[in-house]
Amino acid sequence: MVRSMTKICYLVGTAGSGKTMLTSSLQRYLITKGASLTTINLDPAVKYVPYQADVDIRDYIDFDQLIDEYKLGPNGAMIAAADLVADYINEIREDIEELGESSSLVLVDTPGQMELFTYRKSSIKVIESFSRDTSLLLFLFDSALIVDISGFLSINLLAMSVQIRLDIPILHIITKTDLLKRHQIETVLSWREDPYEAIEELYGLTREFSLQTGQMIEGMGQVPLIPISALSGEGLELLGAQISRIFEAGEDWSI
Repeated sequence: MVRSMTKICYLVGTAGSGKTMLTSSLQRYLITKGASLTTINLDPAVKYVPYQADVDIRDYIDFDQLIDEYKLGPNGAMIAAADLVADYINEIREDIEELGESSSLVLVDTPGQMELFTYRKSSIKVIESFSRDTSLLLFLFDSALIVDISGFLSINLLAMSVQIRLDIPILHIITKTDLLKRHQIETVLSWREDPYEAIEELYGLTREFSLQTGQMIEGMGQVPLIPISALSGEGLELLGAQISRIFEAGEDWSI
């Protein structure tokens, strides 16, 4: 059985939010810090991953074979593959065990289509097969989707929905910040601190609903929103520190 002290980080976000690239950058960063690390690819349809996947669901699920054997379209095959992941969770656990007892952190790169992991029953089985007490969500805010207030509010609601669904601690990460100007990043961070100021610019029913959303976002103030560029590495040190804080309750974590 995978040791209960092993920490599990699930990278979750909308399609194109940068889960795979962040997994790669975070893996390299943590290794330079001396981390004992295992990295899992949980996307059966991906053709290429830019990191060393110690455990790869593609070793168990052949996406193209699913399409041919069951005459499925790409979306149907993705759903079938997502549900099949739970069938191989014991094998995944055994793979982790075979990598040695020293691994203290597991990074899980989830499928590109977020709903295939977050809203299917198989994801609950995956999380429960380890331990909720040592699990963490890294929810990615795609920088391209949050530069206007309506997009920002929508992604916050989505992050809240995912946390309710999976019921484990969460960190919020703005990805691909190298594509934003500094003032855009600062604006997004200011919305997090005071969502009502930006909401005042909205009108009609959208504004009324957004005011209610603002109350929920205000209650999320204890969840860090961390700007990160997987390309430059900016923000990875802060993310590592926050992961340590979550898992070690404020104590220094020797990764």
